[in-house]
Amino acid sequence: MTSAGTADPYAVVTHIATAPGETPKVIGKTEVVENTLSPTLAESFVFDYDLGTPCRLAVSVFHRRSNGGSESMGATIFDVGKTLGARGSTKAKKLKGGTLFATIRQSQGEGTFTFKLRGKSVSI
Repeated sequence: MTSAGTADPYAVVTHIATAPGETPKVIGKTEVVENTLSPTLAESFVFDYDLGTPCRLAVSVFHRRSNGGSESMGATIFDVGKTLGARGSTKAKKLKGGTLFATIRQSQGEGTFTFKLRGKSVSI
């Protein structure tokens, strides 16, 4: 956390393996949003999903330190099917002192979806 009580957060989104022999796959990393504890992580991540099949996305949020290192701000998991079935296709998860919101929408073509994130009052 910076001396001004803010952070420089970014997130890493990973598709969690759900089938035997499958390995987790990082589907994207957001840009760093400087000097905030309520970031809008503007990147959209496109991934394939077949309705009715298990699919979970792990989101790890980090603070980029001024020395180039990173510090964890927390992590959570979003179930794609439950998020799509929620009001506005948006789910909220508690994260160290704050909340992380994920929205999933169907993208171009059948089986392709986008994943967007925003945080509120997240802290280290």
